[in-house]
Amino acid sequence: MARLVTFAVVLIALLVVANLDTFKSEKVNNEPFDLKKQEQAYADHLKTLEELEQKRLALLHPVKKEEEVVEEGPLVVLDTPQLVKGSELYKSCVVCHGKKGEGKKSQKAPHIGGQMEWYLEKQLADMKSGARINKVMDPYLKKLEAQDFKDLAAYISKLPWGEKK
Repeated sequence: MARLVTFAVVLIALLVVANLDTFKSEKVNNEPFDLKKQEQAYADHLKTLEELEQKRLALLHPVKKEEEVVEEGPLVVLDTPQLVKGSELYKSCVVCHGKKGEGKKSQKAPHIGGQMEWYLEKQLADMKSGARINKVMDPYLKKLEAQDFKDLAAYISKLPWGEKK
């Protein structure tokens, strides 16, 4: 037991001596504490961290140069009565399919802009006849006739295809 106590005392003495050597190597600063100086140092440190974060984000997500803003003309030139009528009919479709026919995931509406005219007309006719079931479209299709499908299909097929969301 005496040996264990002696060993513990020697171990503690070695730890104290090691810590004293470390303590002696520390430089002593006798300047008074300056709160303003510390606040400025902290603000500079935060600014540096913010700049580094901005640089990191710029590397991860490079910012594209601003492209020239070109005033858009009409999506479709309404040069026939069929396209004028199709444009009017399409106004009720915009809610789900988007202004450019790009579709909206939130509405589960597909991208239809620029699709082939015959295909659009067939899909509308099939939904109205019940050959293709789409309960969301039913209320819209009930009041439309075959000529309305032709007009709508003509207009939608002229919308730009590349405007996908």
